[in-house]
Amino acid sequence: MKAFSPAACWLWLAITSMLFMGIYAFLVALSRVPALNLLFTDQNFFKTALVTHVVLSVVIWFLSFYLFVTYQTTSKFRTSTIEYIPIIGAFVGAALIIATPFTGPAYPILNNYIPVLNRGIYFVGLSIFFCSVSFGILLRFGILWRQQKVIQGGSLIVSGSLFSAGVCLLVAILLFLISYFRIETSLVGSGTIYFEMLFWDGGHVLQFVNTFAAMAVWTMLSHQAYSLTPISNHFAAPLLILITTAVMITPLEGLLNTVEFADGRNFFLEHKQWMVSIGPIAIGIGLLRTCKSQTLDNIASSGLWVSLALFALGGVMAFTILGQDTRVPAHYHGAIGSVTLCFMTYAMLISIQNGWLSPKPKWKIVQIYLYGFGQGLFVAGLFVGGYAGLPRKTFGVEQNLDTAIKYTSMGIMGIGGLLAVTGGVIFVVMMIRAFLNSRTSRLE
Repeated sequence: MKAFSPAACWLWLAITSMLFMGIYAFLVALSRVPALNLLFTDQNFFKTALVTHVVLSVVIWFLSFYLFVTYQTTSKFRTSTIEYIPIIGAFVGAALIIATPFTGPAYPILNNYIPVLNRGIYFVGLSIFFCSVSFGILLRFGILWRQQKVIQGGSLIVSGSLFSAGVCLLVAILLFLISYFRIETSLVGSGTIYFEMLFWDGGHVLQFVNTFAAMAVWTMLSHQAYSLTPISNHFAAPLLILITTAVMITPLEGLLNTVEFADGRNFFLEHKQWMVSIGPIAIGIGLLRTCKSQTLDNIASSGLWVSLALFALGGVMAFTILGQDTRVPAHYHGAIGSVTLCFMTYAMLISIQNGWLSPKPKWKIVQIYLYGFGQGLFVAGLFVGGYAGLPRKTFGVEQNLDTAIKYTSMGIMGIGGLLAVTGGVIFVVMMIRAFLNSRTSRLE
């Protein structure tokens, strides 16, 4: 993989978003830590930091890395100059989103899935980014459909998952458009209600994009760690068809209902609850059945099992959610952390294979366990705090840490957050080094 090939450019965009995501995550984590939270009284500032962090992590980072994996796994096939157009667009969109907090009052709105900064520059950046990643995946659809036999040893679960992720991405954008044109004009400008309705349907489907991408990466990590594929092609085909078909019918619900109705909201909640975990569960069971020993002595196996453990932790927590307390972010941070960690692991392995990073595993394995353990503590603290009654989306002094269990749980969360951010910093530093080395190798 060349330093400025389409695949590498998508990787560098993902790493850029990770860098800024970490900065904002650090500020948000500090705003909840006991004692330090008393320093933060401006709720608007930290809501702005939270919105920017979330969009960088669950939109820019995930989708850019998905495009990287797609282009990297199909890099044996010819690329054209036109494939740099969506890359340039995605960089421009991400830059506008990152810059929004510095261009004036941000007006943060903490709606679900894709929270917003209610400014024109933010929406322009988000629109450009979504259009760019959609164009980018459309340019690779044909290769993913026809050439699965040469991708990762002919593993259908890899090429099929990447193809299905692209289908889900297009469905999500279609749902955004359906919601946009169906929302009553009287609700335009109503703040949280409007944006909740706008992003609810498509936001749920975006989680399938992330999950399919993770399934592909988990499979490639298992191939590198144990030289095996957890799901056979005979089982992968009906599994992928089932999940993808379930996603493709969601626009019918979007057309028949709108999110202001309880049944419309519940449809997407239950749809995601029952369908999004099928693939990861199948991969987990397949690995447990086929791996003779779950060794954790190399980069690929460490990242694989720690990532799967985080996903399982977040999944179990989902069954305990009863209201709008911090068990909700505990659940999705487990899932987000899982996908992030498997992406980190794969990025380091690809950088080693290209000669951009040293093959010595020491710091890379430290990074995996530091991030994984920190993220585990982070979600555990949020989970316990939720049981104690801490509401989500509150920060600083507004948390009202008036009991020992609330105080302790947020302390644990803060420690975990700092450890996870430290692991993220180590990863970003390594990838910046990989980028610099890639430029040097290109000149040589």
